[in-house]
Amino acid sequence: MTSFADQRRFRVLAHLDSQRRANIRELSYQLGVSEANIRKDLEYLEELGLIKRVRDGAVTLPHYKLEQTHSVKMDLNREKKERIGQTAAGLIQPGESVILDSGTTPLQVAHHICIDLRDRGQLTIYTASLPILREIGACPGIRLILLGGIYLHEYEALAGPQTVEILKDVRADKVFIGADGITISHGITTAGILEADVNRHMLETSKEMILVADSSKIGLIGLVSLAPLSRVNTLVTDCDAPPGFVETLRNQGMQVILA
Repeated sequence: MTSFADQRRFRVLAHLDSQRRANIRELSYQLGVSEANIRKDLEYLEELGLIKRVRDGAVTLPHYKLEQTHSVKMDLNREKKERIGQTAAGLIQPGESVILDSGTTPLQVAHHICIDLRDRGQLTIYTASLPILREIGACPGIRLILLGGIYLHEYEALAGPQTVEILKDVRADKVFIGADGITISHGITTAGILEADVNRHMLETSKEMILVADSSKIGLIGLVSLAPLSRVNTLVTDCDAPPGFVETLRNQGMQVILA
């Protein structure tokens, strides 16, 4: 079961994600626990490499780039994401159980699920994304299961220990996951420290992993590692992906689809 300490630490990270700095006394008051407990939480989070402690509290790491809001990210490389989403949606088969993460490219996958699957697909889709809920939640051919958790309004998603706990009982055929960075050396990385643990558990519960990411993410390294590229079955990206990178992945046995 998820402990109270895990939930409290998640709330500390959420505070840092929005404010960039946390004061021990303020956190103690907000969370209703002793300052000694907050200090232990900060020590634990620093050991994980997620924060840096300072004299009166903690700050986000100097190299941590606050993730852009969902609405801003939607407009970045929109045309490429739409092509990727349409191509990736074609990989979904009737009767499958599918996980869609809360990124903007997986949202395009949801948007391009064909009418036949929407009406008669007998799909089961798990997601923590409210935009995906709005996109396909009313489709008669889709049984959509919204993963619970703490609502992150800037991402329009749910995350946290409760979300992870639910995922432990999920068994899916496929997971469609986005990324903030993709490299041979560091694999799949993300800038979102709050959603990283959720995404890792999504990968663990799925038989097949499909990475959906536009070519601008190739060569970038985010703050948190999600998985090595050897874990990926299929990469769906756009035609601007570096040919050498694509060839390397194909030589390693990965299916790479250029949309």
